[in-house]
Amino acid sequence: MSEQTVQKHQYLFKIVVVGDGGVGKSTMIQRLITGHFVPMKITIGTDLASYDMNIEDISVKLQIWDFAGEKRFRFFLPNYARGAQGCILCYDISRYTSFQNLNEWYNIVKENTNTDTVFLLVGGKADLSEYRRTVTQKDAEELQQDLDIPLFLETSSKTGENNKNVFEMLTEAMLKKRKLI
Repeated sequence: MSEQTVQKHQYLFKIVVVGDGGVGKSTMIQRLITGHFVPMKITIGTDLASYDMNIEDISVKLQIWDFAGEKRFRFFLPNYARGAQGCILCYDISRYTSFQNLNEWYNIVKENTNTDTVFLLVGGKADLSEYRRTVTQKDAEELQQDLDIPLFLETSSKTGENNKNVFEMLTEAMLKKRKLI
């Protein structure tokens, strides 16, 4: 059978992207989709985006729910988190309070998703690490261990560093969790 006649397996995964307002969630998603740094305004409620990728011979569509980080929208999160197979938990490496609030974000998502939801911890704005960092990688790795989060990356939407890797790592982990690869 030729390669062209082999049909790829296709899957749809719902991902929620959560964290305080202004940590770079929307910018990270726009960087993934457009390949460019697009400064974003505050998200009101939630935004929805989709992105197609291939891992090995599997075609995956990511349904990416970008959740507003402002406190006044937080009561919506339990409903939006339901059915999510993946969660990207975001903080700004230059804003310690955004890191301190991760437990609350994690708990809301954990309580409203299945036990097989894959979490990925993301420290955004890594381009600011030289002169504005307030959250060390060691701090993040300790939290990662405490919450038993399998994946952690620092990214920069501005430079593109690790941006696509976030979504590729999460997708691969979701496929492995379901024994699809």
